[in-house]
Amino acid sequence: MAMTHIYFEGGARNGTTAGWNVEPGADIYDDNIFRPPELYRRTNRTKVIGRVEYVIFRYDPMGTRPGTGPGSASGPRR
Repeated sequence: MAMTHIYFEGGARNGTTAGWNVEPGADIYDDNIFRPPELYRRTNRTKVIGRVEYVIFRYDPMGTRPGTGPGSASGPRR
C-alpha cells in the first residue's frame, strides 16, 4: 500500500487533511474516507504543506458518484 495525503477544499471538511493507505490502482472512494463519497471530486492540483504533498479533493454539492448518475449503464432499469 502507498500513503496518500488528501487535502479537502470546501464543504464541512474545508481545510482538513487526511493520510490514507491505498493499494496502487484502488479506487480511493472504496476506502470510506469520504462522507458522503459522491460529494467530493479529485482535482488535478496538489498542495504542499511542510514537506508533504497533498492531493486536493473539492467539495461538489451537485455531484453524483461515477456510474450512478442519470443515463449510466449501472443506473436503475425502467
